[in-house]
Amino acid sequence: MKSLGQRIKYLRMQKGITQIEVAQGLCTPSMISQIESDRARPSYKILYAIAERLDVSLDHLLEDVALHLEYTSKFKMAKSMVRAREYRTAQPLLLELLHHQHHPVPRMDVLYELAVCQIELGNEAEAMIHLEELYEWAYSHQHHERLAMTLLQIGTVFRKKKEFSVAMYHSEKALRELKKEQAIDPSLHASALIQLASLAEEVGKVEEATCYYEQALQVEQANKEERGSMFLRLADVHYRQGNFKKADEYATIAFSLLDEQDHLERKQDWKRQLLLLKRREGDWRQAVDELMQIARKYEANASGEKAGSVYADIAQVCLDHRSYAESWGYAEQARELLPPHHPANGKAHLVLASVCYSRQEEENGNKHLQNAISIFELHGKAAELEESTQFLCQQLKAQGRFQEALERMERLHKQMIKRLEQRGMVL
Repeated sequence: MKSLGQRIKYLRMQKGITQIEVAQGLCTPSMISQIESDRARPSYKILYAIAERLDVSLDHLLEDVALHLEYTSKFKMAKSMVRAREYRTAQPLLLELLHHQHHPVPRMDVLYELAVCQIELGNEAEAMIHLEELYEWAYSHQHHERLAMTLLQIGTVFRKKKEFSVAMYHSEKALRELKKEQAIDPSLHASALIQLASLAEEVGKVEEATCYYEQALQVEQANKEERGSMFLRLADVHYRQGNFKKADEYATIAFSLLDEQDHLERKQDWKRQLLLLKRREGDWRQAVDELMQIARKYEANASGEKAGSVYADIAQVCLDHRSYAESWGYAEQARELLPPHHPANGKAHLVLASVCYSRQEEENGNKHLQNAISIFELHGKAAELEESTQFLCQQLKAQGRFQEALERMERLHKQMIKRLEQRGMVL
């Protein structure tokens, strides 16, 4: 690999011009001499001008050149950290790159990764500023893939705000932009389909969600077992020692591996959602077996919350088919693994309430049902809240508590009207 100075000298001599001719109107011949001997580093303004004098593109000038390896290593490490969901660690590195002007890492690449970090860390307002700049750049350059990536992140922001219609609009637009590409990135294509699937679920469009999940599973490819975290740690060690070449090498491997691992986990989540959407079709026991395999994988990887969520799903499938003892057992497994106010715990309590009512244990049933409603209210789960409240009202009527049932329905009605008004103001 040539140094920058060696590369400039080689191209100058190939063109047959002197250092004085290259320097004319730009800088002193002495500066060109220092650049060629790697005793001085040119600014980007001078570098562009030198490329023009040599009649080559900047990309051609920098081909096979070891330039600013410190910054490229830093960016690759930051990207790997984002893939490893270490957003708090990645954000300072990306901010440094954003504020430092003279390095070869494209600003739009830095902005995108930084926006992802800010969204995940709850700084949606700051993320939107970066996403707006990304959108304007991608639109003006007709960069369809970058447009799609940006629109998906904008959709994520609105989803976090519970503005599902707006999130759906941006996600659909992202998929349209992506389809304008001649060669579509399978991973990005799958991400767009999954975002649309999950949003369709949120607004109760189950058939549409199923269709998107099925498409995503066809698009996404299987990935290898990963060792990305180890390579990321190695990259960090070499970076701290100033060995930027080694850091760059390991960060590149880490990014590739962690990116694949991220896809593998997402595909597993998609399969789980598809099994739930289709749980009333075919052999429900097979669906339970496949969900159990997913839960065990999560437990093996010490992902207790994810495993707990899957056990809550299995409990629901068993309840749908009136296997009450099994549904109770899986719901209790879910509660053991989940934090008290986790959304999936609401589902577990709802299953336990149903089993209690089937045993005519009304007091315990009411208690579990009330816990479910409180959790769904806390997380703004509109569909689940409506379902559980209607269920509670049916039980209250069966117990002769008509006034309490009416008050519950009125409370739900007011909450729904308030949500619709809020969405209408946004739209």
